[in-house]
Amino acid sequence: MNVDVDARALRRQMYRMFHDVDAAGADVATEWADHVQAHAVADVAVDTGWLGEHIDKKVNPGRMTASVGVFDPRGYYGEFIEKGTESITADPFLEPAAEDGNRRLPELTRRALDRHLPS
Repeated sequence: MNVDVDARALRRQMYRMFHDVDAAGADVATEWADHVQAHAVADVAVDTGWLGEHIDKKVNPGRMTASVGVFDPRGYYGEFIEKGTESITADPFLEPAAEDGNRRLPELTRRALDRHLPS
């Protein structure tokens, strides 16, 4: 008498889980960027409104990375607002937004894994 196991089914399930985790990571990067962008736009100092309109996000789902900032070179003065200068007091809008986004990462991750991984 013998008992056999066919581990190919396990391999298929693990393969699917690997891709599900990648999809969850891509979701986390996207949701983080959406949150940080909205937070930064709400907090940026408003003069003409140009800077707030140009706070953008770049998400690379394949690498599970995201960046939020002012990528238009005409927005160079945003760094002066963010960090301050000798004559301008710093009024950060990106760093606080990123810190808030980072505090939300565990919850974003849990929700993404719940959506993508089988129960």
